[in-house]
Amino acid sequence: MRIEKSIFRYIEHEMYSYKSTKRELALCREDIIEGTAQVEKEGSRGSTISDPTGAKSIKLASSTFLAKAERTLKAIDRSLDILGDKHTELFKLRYLEGRPWREVYLEMNISDRSYFRLRRELVISVGLNLGLLREDD
Repeated sequence: MRIEKSIFRYIEHEMYSYKSTKRELALCREDIIEGTAQVEKEGSRGSTISDPTGAKSIKLASSTFLAKAERTLKAIDRSLDILGDKHTELFKLRYLEGRPWREVYLEMNISDRSYFRLRRELVISVGLNLGLLREDD
């Protein structure tokens, strides 16, 4: 499967950002839920009705950041569940801990070719789960 360089880099960027995306997602949800968001609607007599619970629900459901972050995290998690332990170890060492690739393949006790194959398989799986890649490409 051929992957455009920009798409490959974008997918890797999302994997490098996994921890921060997870943290930002939790903070954003907390801000919305704990916040004092209010939506005011016109009542039948011109008065306004405040519905903080409804406003929070609308914000949670309509936030583009929340939707994108959840979709990205689920795609990565789904890929790690489908792929083997070696892929998970590579993800942890390279993308979560940010170790250099040479250090990763040495610690994993694999060849550099195996490292790049595992990395490519992981990127492809995440790309497929994100809908950025298609099986027939």
